[in-house]
Amino acid sequence: MFTLRRCLMAGKAGAQSTTTLVRMAHSALQCVLPWTLAFALGATQAPLKPVTLQLKWHHQFQFAGYYAAQQQGYYRDAGLEVKIIEAEPGIDVVQEVVSGRAQFGVGTSALLLSRFRRQPVVVLAAVFQHSPIILVARAGSGIISVQDLPGKRLMIEKQSDELFAYLRKEGVSENTVALVEHTFNPDDLIQGKVDCMSAYLIDEPYFLDKARFPYLTFTPRMAGIDFYGDNLFTSEEELKARPEQVKAFREASMKGWKYAMQHPEELADLIISRYGPRRGREYLLYEAQKMNTLIQPGMVELGYMYPGRWQHIIDTYVELGLLPKGFGMEGFLYEPEAGVRQVNRRLVTVIVLLVGLGVLLGGVALVLFRMSMRLRREIVSREKAEEAMRLEHEGKARLEEQLQQARKMESLGSLAGGIAHDMNNVLGAILGMASASIEDHPEGGHTHRAFAIIIKAAERGGKMVKSLLSFARQSPAERRQLDLNVIIREEVELLERTTLSRVHLEMELEPGLRPILGDASALTQAIMNLCVNAVDAMPAQGTLTLRTRNHGHGWIEVVVEDTGAGMTAEVLERALEPFFTTKAVGKGTGLGLSMVYSIVKAHHGQVDIHSEIGQGTQVSMRFPACEPASEAIETGAESRVQVARLALKVLLVDDDELIQSSTKAILQTLGHDTFTTPDGESALAIIEAGFEPDVVILDMNMPGLGGVGTLPRLRIRLPEVPILLATGRADQAAVSLVEAHKDVTLLLKPFGKKELQENLERLGWG
Repeated sequence: MFTLRRCLMAGKAGAQSTTTLVRMAHSALQCVLPWTLAFALGATQAPLKPVTLQLKWHHQFQFAGYYAAQQQGYYRDAGLEVKIIEAEPGIDVVQEVVSGRAQFGVGTSALLLSRFRRQPVVVLAAVFQHSPIILVARAGSGIISVQDLPGKRLMIEKQSDELFAYLRKEGVSENTVALVEHTFNPDDLIQGKVDCMSAYLIDEPYFLDKARFPYLTFTPRMAGIDFYGDNLFTSEEELKARPEQVKAFREASMKGWKYAMQHPEELADLIISRYGPRRGREYLLYEAQKMNTLIQPGMVELGYMYPGRWQHIIDTYVELGLLPKGFGMEGFLYEPEAGVRQVNRRLVTVIVLLVGLGVLLGGVALVLFRMSMRLRREIVSREKAEEAMRLEHEGKARLEEQLQQARKMESLGSLAGGIAHDMNNVLGAILGMASASIEDHPEGGHTHRAFAIIIKAAERGGKMVKSLLSFARQSPAERRQLDLNVIIREEVELLERTTLSRVHLEMELEPGLRPILGDASALTQAIMNLCVNAVDAMPAQGTLTLRTRNHGHGWIEVVVEDTGAGMTAEVLERALEPFFTTKAVGKGTGLGLSMVYSIVKAHHGQVDIHSEIGQGTQVSMRFPACEPASEAIETGAESRVQVARLALKVLLVDDDELIQSSTKAILQTLGHDTFTTPDGESALAIIEAGFEPDVVILDMNMPGLGGVGTLPRLRIRLPEVPILLATGRADQAAVSLVEAHKDVTLLLKPFGKKELQENLERLGWG
């Protein structure tokens, strides 16, 4: 009442002078302000908005990210109350979303077909970077590749478009296969009711393994068909009506997926306690492990979608005749910016309502206020437009830089792949012969020392090739628990008589340093590169400091610091670029620091570089620590389980004569008999003739069938014989091949006596 009375008094005085008009405006604003604040507070305290997420199957770890977003409060923080509904066989998830019964759904790449059928779906995020859909065949059924399917019984879902594309690409017509309706029961394969079935990599193989059932798997990726897996989607109507809600749901969901993949055991317990899954904890953790290779959370941004990849999927559907040529993706892929105009219109509507209320209560004073606010909005809008143009130009420049970087990485990957196989074979022969011969000479003698140097040099060369491949691949070749203090001491011991002899070395290694999970050879390469760079940057008798410490909560830090010349701001800005170097021609490749950066990022770590002219350079690497294992941490020192030695019959399948000779020499010193063949075809022939080896060492890269074609055929003929798959590239193709077959272990080239003996000991022989 007091405020209203002041408004009326100001109105009476307004006719007397121009000055009182201003006072009236001031009083009118005081009238409007409480109403405006009340309106704003009401808006900020709005109730949670209910939305529904329709899953594509029963509750299981496959949807863990959404459960995590619910449990961790990410949806609530976004202003959403989310209901998560599991699916039953026969439910049409797309229809649930398009009809509005659900606002969001989880679907496959077949959403493209729904879009073509005039079901207006919009894909928000690709959660699975690779599709989990595979074919599983009974071992011994005569199926060793998809070309063997004609005349066989194949249990497959009708919507398995990518599998049908796979068959067609391999020259298998659907008419030549006995198609059986899917029962979603792996017992049909175990009991011989079908010869092959479509399956999920994260599901059916678990039950086959539990049943100790021998099987083979085939993935469309073998034929170059690489679809996205589970995709989060909505409808055009939902996106148009509530763009800010769609954006909030997507962001909260991806945040949930990040949490879920970092805490699989916690999520497994949550699913069991809250969602009543039809499977147990062991199954859920198996599912999580397999999903990690499909989602690749450490390598790819969660939810990332590449339009070119979707175009590849469209092209595959066109080849199948499921989509017409020229089918476009307009409106199919989510673009957050597309909703900005909708938001702006809503904001304008709110402002108009507030201004209208002000006009009714404030009269002429608020009209003036409206004019000034309009002018201010125009100025802000112009400034935003100018800022948007500036950001657009900067974005294009960054895109050009990223494209150039991608080209450099592609050239490096080609280089690495080209040299790896031949170089590893040469190093493997040197390492094998030296490690087989060193024990023939007394320790401490000249010849023994010479062989020891040769072994160490060959091992170091192999690590360099592996690190180059790891750098080009952007992922560590292996993950083991490591003590970085031990790695640093071993590297210093190797370099102290050569590179480090020119400088003063100080080491400040924190006792009790927490272990990390990583690739020892890659991390050794990173530390060596930093030491070499530091020494090159310093005059004689400069100081190189190596420092480690437990850093913050859950991190450890490694610092390499020198007293060299330092770097200019321009050089520092480009220091991590591949092939950039300030050294003279022939003195450096420009891969040192960029390789360090790549290795650290592949270990989910961080790199900081501080440098000033005349003040030296400090490179800090931080890595996530892990809990110490119950057994002793591997430090590079030999720790072998003593087992009774047996004389084994070893079948070595390798086309390189140097590898044949060196590996045979190693096995002879270990007391084993070796039988060699140059290719998979001849290996299969001697097995058919009755030869029964105890162990097979199979090279991945050979003419003819190669390791990829030979391995499944060997497994059928020798279902219980352990196989060591020898390769210099522990990439996804090799890992997938190992995971698809029982009792197969990767043997990384180059290998010597120690590595080969350790692998045989793990199999129960020494």
